[in-house]
Amino acid sequence: MSKFLCIPFGLLLIFLQLPFGGPPQEKPEEPESPVKGWWEVKYFSIAPTQYSKAGNRIIKAESVGGRSSLFKAPGEKEKNLPILAWGWKVSNVVRSAIETKKDRFDAAARVMVVFGKEGPFKRIGKGEPSGFKIEYIWATRLPKGHLFDHPGEANCKIFVLESGEGRAGQWVYVERNIHKDFQSAFGREPPPVLAIGIQTDTDQSNEMVTAYYTEPVFRK
Repeated sequence: MSKFLCIPFGLLLIFLQLPFGGPPQEKPEEPESPVKGWWEVKYFSIAPTQYSKAGNRIIKAESVGGRSSLFKAPGEKEKNLPILAWGWKVSNVVRSAIETKKDRFDAAARVMVVFGKEGPFKRIGKGEPSGFKIEYIWATRLPKGHLFDHPGEANCKIFVLESGEGRAGQWVYVERNIHKDFQSAFGREPPPVLAIGIQTDTDQSNEMVTAYYTEPVFRK
């Protein structure tokens, strides 16, 4: 008689009712974002910037030798709107930053626009979105109006909108035609907007900056 037939009938019933493959695995929880409606991207071995709500549609960013980003996907009707508007205020610039050097490229305030199409390998809401990117920065040295290539990232162009500490501590309000800026930067028509982001970073300089942003809004 086989060993299988020697198994007591009661034990055999219990065995047949056990789920195959072991107990079901619980789905890991998504990390909670510091600002509702945005997701945070942190960078390996770098202390994150501390983001928080600071009033109605206002985001506070505190960086002490750190860097992280907040991103948000636009609504379906916003993806092709040409105007992006926001306000920002900084306590100071990153005094030792050199924007054209990869190892010194910190910025007191940065607003990012990523253009592209969501595909099977582009999961919006997790990680840093990839595509063609424009960054608008509050620079330390480069003059206002300057346009240049990101020193360490392909397909990324940077517009200097403010420079120096002449307006530090003041709200500065911005309205940009992101379609025209894309054409100026890349010489072609823009694809839809995939995500917008903000970032205050001082990881290269180890300096301290506090910045405030109004949440960017799209307009016709």
